Amino acid sequence: MAIISVHISPVNGNNFGTPVSPEQHVQRALAASCPAIAYTYSEPTMFIEYALDTMKLARAAGLKNVWVSNGYITEEALALVIPYLDAANIDLKGPDDEVYARYCGATAQPVMDTLRRLHQAGVHIEITTLIVPGVNDKPQQLAATAAWIAVSLGPDLPWHISRFFPAWRMSDQQPTSRATLKIAAELGQAAGLRNIHLGNV
Repeated sequence: MAIISVHISPVNGNNFGTPVSPEQHVQRALAASCPAIAYTYSEPTMFIEYALDTMKLARAAGLKNVWVSNGYITEEALALVIPYLDAANIDLKGPDDEVYARYCGATAQPVMDTLRRLHQAGVHIEITTLIVPGVNDKPQQLAATAAWIAVSLGPDLPWHISRFFPAWRMSDQQPTSRATLKIAAELGQAAGLRNIHLGNV
């Protein structure tokens, strides 16, 4: 599958890059024989109007629409997106409000509500949990995440367990150990999850 992207970044107050219209995205995807357009890097809720314009044109052209998102979106905005959304990969740090409050200034509930609504609407969803040492890597946290997925969304939903590597504001952390990933996978299996994938290994 070909990947089409546009990058616009501010440097000294000026933007550089190539603006691309929703129509151009669809035309380029079709020309490259892409079956879908993925909305990611950065969070698609941040450019939802632009994404939605593109999604409508993509759907009309027979293309699929895929979101990679943190899942933090209002009910009203989600209702606008769902009719044109085919699949989504949602980041879930776990059903732990303390983790979300400390590191995101938010709570876990809106993300879990988004996952439930997408599931009920028949959107194909997958969950990615980035396991960060000292943040959400305790066995009880991992077990709680796996159990919530299995009970709330079903045992067949894919769970991607991703390894963390130090970067930016967490450059002083250690990478997630492979042993932790293995424990997470075992806890997921014990919870009944059937599609567990290790990432960044």
